[in-house]
Amino acid sequence: MNHVPDSVVTAIDTFGSQLLYGDADAISGKLRSDLQLAITPIYESTARCRYLTVHTQSPPTLRERGSYITTLVDAVDTKLHQWGIDPPPAYRYVDTVDGTHHYEGTLQLP
Repeated sequence: MNHVPDSVVTAIDTFGSQLLYGDADAISGKLRSDLQLAITPIYESTARCRYLTVHTQSPPTLRERGSYITTLVDAVDTKLHQWGIDPPPAYRYVDTVDGTHHYEGTLQLP
């Protein structure tokens, strides 16, 4: 989990642990000053994973922002996989609100 702050790793672990008991709460955390993560359960079997980023550009997918962002997203996806959560193949641009770009994908929960 290189580069992923301990607070985000702990939040993902909390989310995964709560899934085992059938009642997971939304989590969020800051990956770096210009990138945040939020995971919100939608249904029993799915959750929305949203990345919020401040940048001058908003490419169609988050990983197109560059290799460092890709490394962070891949590390988060790996941690989700460890809990049996299947991330989407890509986090797609959906909106810009007050200069913050939103990228989302649907997580398949165990």
